[in-house]
Amino acid sequence: MNWMIVLLVLITALPLRVFSMSSTPPSARPKMRTPVYTLRFSDTDPVPPLNSNLLSTITPNFATLPQISEVPALPWLKQHGWKKVWPRFGMGKDQLLVFAGPKDARYLRLDADDAHYIWTKPLEIDAQKWPILEITWGVERFAESAALDVHGRSDHPLAIIVSFGEKLVGTNALFPSVPRALAFFWGETETIGQSYTCIQPRIGPDDVRMQCRYPHVHYIALRRSNAGSVHTERVNLVEHFQRYFPEYWRTYRRMPPMVGISFEAGTIKTHTFSQSRLYTLTFMQSTPAQ
Repeated sequence: MNWMIVLLVLITALPLRVFSMSSTPPSARPKMRTPVYTLRFSDTDPVPPLNSNLLSTITPNFATLPQISEVPALPWLKQHGWKKVWPRFGMGKDQLLVFAGPKDARYLRLDADDAHYIWTKPLEIDAQKWPILEITWGVERFAESAALDVHGRSDHPLAIIVSFGEKLVGTNALFPSVPRALAFFWGETETIGQSYTCIQPRIGPDDVRMQCRYPHVHYIALRRSNAGSVHTERVNLVEHFQRYFPEYWRTYRRMPPMVGISFEAGTIKTHTFSQSRLYTLTFMQSTPAQ
């Protein structure tokens, strides 16, 4: 079964940890802090601040740092409101997810060994008020010769999917309905900023349209190549929603509420192996001043 056909099954919403501005009068503050909602992928308690100095590269410097033992991530994910929505029982193999890395830079390691999976966390966030999504992630290894514009090899090591509003029927009513979504992925050869939903393959039959089971889920390339590195990306969700859902925007002049966020990895098209890292997902009211 095409692993792109089942995306998001959303349940009741759970609160996020909130970091807000200090109540100190503005005149006493040397620098304004931007209010944020942060999802930090770390099993340490208490969770230390993410040490950005450790994130410039994966190898070789990262390997020389003191490491904490790898810890299975399943209990933590369930405790913090994440739910595996794919594969369903009996429809694919499970993939072990673990926490790894040094104490000040723990991350969720996402292996995909001829596997495909999606984990979802329900949210209730007004994207109009929290329009900036910041992703800190890394890729250690891409699936072999994979790309979302190559027929039969449309795998990727990691995508972050943000869902909005009510569920909609896809091109086949027999498959589950899912909300509108922006799916930001890290590919090896795809063009940054381009949507890979309902496209003609660069390599493949002319009459095929790829990633088109759900035309209202836009897979957007956010980063390209650079395996062995860690990066932080910021995207404006309002600007992307206006671009990819213009009819909705013209009608309502605003976005529907954000209802969930997911991470996805898959290599079942290439039957190979990929490995990536997820550190934090943060929603901001504005881009922090440099």
